[in-house]
Amino acid sequence: MALCSVVSGGQNMNSAKDNLKERVLKLLDAEIDFVSNRSFNSPDFELETFKGLNFPKSAASNVSMQDKQSQNLSPHLARLCEAEVLSVDEERALFRRMNFLKFKANSLRSQLDPDFPDLEKINAIDLAMHESENIRNYIFRSNMRLVVSIIKKCVTPYITFEDLLSDGIWTLMKAVDKFDYDRGFRFSTYAYRAISNYAYRKIADRKKETMRFTQAPHDRVLEETRDSKRSMMGEQPWEEMSNVLTKTIEKLDQREQFIVRGRFALGNFRSIKTFQKLADELGISKERVRQLEQRAVAKLRSMVEDAKYDMLRELAGF
Repeated sequence: MALCSVVSGGQNMNSAKDNLKERVLKLLDAEIDFVSNRSFNSPDFELETFKGLNFPKSAASNVSMQDKQSQNLSPHLARLCEAEVLSVDEERALFRRMNFLKFKANSLRSQLDPDFPDLEKINAIDLAMHESENIRNYIFRSNMRLVVSIIKKCVTPYITFEDLLSDGIWTLMKAVDKFDYDRGFRFSTYAYRAISNYAYRKIADRKKETMRFTQAPHDRVLEETRDSKRSMMGEQPWEEMSNVLTKTIEKLDQREQFIVRGRFALGNFRSIKTFQKLADELGISKERVRQLEQRAVAKLRSMVEDAKYDMLRELAGF
């Protein structure tokens, strides 16, 4: 019995050591992103930095339900926007604490040895990272209203509020990590530029994408010759089918509209585009264009009169 106890105890010790080693390896592999500061090396800095370490009082109670409704936000997003805006001193203190905690964790991590794991240092690193993450989240929540106000101004016919919101949130989180509190200006100034610049770039890209799907360059339009399907159907059935498609095509997504217009010579397309030509313009395979055309025609088929089904099937080739 005694021998079994010794063996069991030895196995438990080895297992605990293996677990500690695994924790060390994870810490060494993790990325700790922080903005360094010369004052971090001062022996009195930590004591001065953590005097009265309490987050500023939330202003959730000051935000009325009427204000939330006027913002037209979902309940989850409205809750994220409840934290009050930080003062200059509060903002500076929180950024200083957050970055120092990461600096401290990184310094302790450099002292770790996987073969001789130090539990005290491991726990100290985990605690510092946990506290810095709490501060980061608080700064993030305190600036969510800034994201919403910027995004609302950037909504256009080409892009929706929801499309821009996720990118705005991501940009805000990156801005929190990159902001240098010691440069003398407010975080809101830095974040505003980052979020608005990213939003404007996305709007421009989406506009180009939309124009690409809805218009074809004039010199390319005239390159294609008439497709045999049009001559086989005759002018009158073709024109009738074109009128039906024109009325319903707007209900398709942009890529499907582009393909249907190209395949059926609608809108700016003066002649029928081949699958390969459309594939080259969209940057996808010829087979994928064929699949998208079939999907689009299936949608159109459900929108038009029963009398038009046979024409759609004949036009699409199935």
